[in-house]
Amino acid sequence: MKYEEKFLIQFFIIFLTLFYTKLEHIEEETLLEEYLICRQCGSDITLTNFLIEKLSPVALSVVNQTIYENKRVLIQEVQNPLGIKFKIILLKQAHCAKFDTWSTIFSWFPGYAWKLCICPKCTGHLGWMFEPIETATKDQNFPSEKGFYALIYNNILLESYVNSLLMKESIFREN
Repeated sequence: MKYEEKFLIQFFIIFLTLFYTKLEHIEEETLLEEYLICRQCGSDITLTNFLIEKLSPVALSVVNQTIYENKRVLIQEVQNPLGIKFKIILLKQAHCAKFDTWSTIFSWFPGYAWKLCICPKCTGHLGWMFEPIETATKDQNFPSEKGFYALIYNNILLESYVNSLLMKESIFREN
């Protein structure tokens, strides 16, 4: 076999290897869905990718509603000891500021401690962080993989919804 033929065969093998490696990498990537942002300041809080379903045994009502770009979301209504009601959605990840210590008093999720979830930019109340009681230590600032976030539905917005309002405003200004 001539030198040029060997070179072409090696080049072809390397090309195929790189091509298939790239395809495998593309299939493994997670598609980002939609950002949920703080209603008060517009800071990115989380992605709709992280929505989860976990029922609270003390929920006053539970609705599986189609929102967020046709995604079904479990919305639960819970009540604090002062009688204030909140509609919450649950997520695996969110951006919250470090705040306070874990509490086990009046947890909506038995076996979990909670602390407030505050917007890191404007310090608005977004909801709560929940962590299993056995791992809710002083050193644990945020929920582990076993924990989750309960965000107040009315305190967050879908970024695309806000953008659509801005686009409409822009259209009205042009006319």
